[in-house]
Amino acid sequence: QSQNTQNTKIVLLAVAIILVLGVSYFLLGKDRIPGESGQQVSTPSDNQKPVMVVVKNTPMINGALSAPVGFPPDIPLENGSLIESATTEYPRENAQQLSASYQSSKTITEKYAEYKKYMAASGYKITEGGTNSPVRAIFGTRQDVNLSVVISRAGGKTLVQLSYLLK
Repeated sequence: QSQNTQNTKIVLLAVAIILVLGVSYFLLGKDRIPGESGQQVSTPSDNQKPVMVVVKNTPMINGALSAPVGFPPDIPLENGSLIESATTEYPRENAQQLSASYQSSKTITEKYAEYKKYMAASGYKITEGGTNSPVRAIFGTRQDVNLSVVISRAGGKTLVQLSYLLK
């Protein structure tokens, strides 16, 4: 059983890294690449705001988590099975990320198809992750919104991690 726990931790770490990279990619823009040659590093001046991120976990109500305030109700969620719900604010970029995670008894393939169908019907421009990976990812973009969905296997169930970024 300790092997399963270790595997779960590895998968969750990989998913977290993918989410952070995905959010950073969309938040900072595709054109700005950290460490790009010829790029100058500036020092903070009086007119620059310090980098600040504020994370607010959604409070439990009657022992259950709900989606973060402002999370679009049409995005598919399996209510009652949420294991994480939070709002992250990026004041410097004037952006807000609403996150939710839940476990499902459906397969990775079923959940992936559900989110792909939702994004296509909702007018998102879709970018898909690799199909041969045990962790599936799909990203959707619209005018001022990005939706990232990462789906993996954890603890014998399908783990769905959603990130809704408003910029």
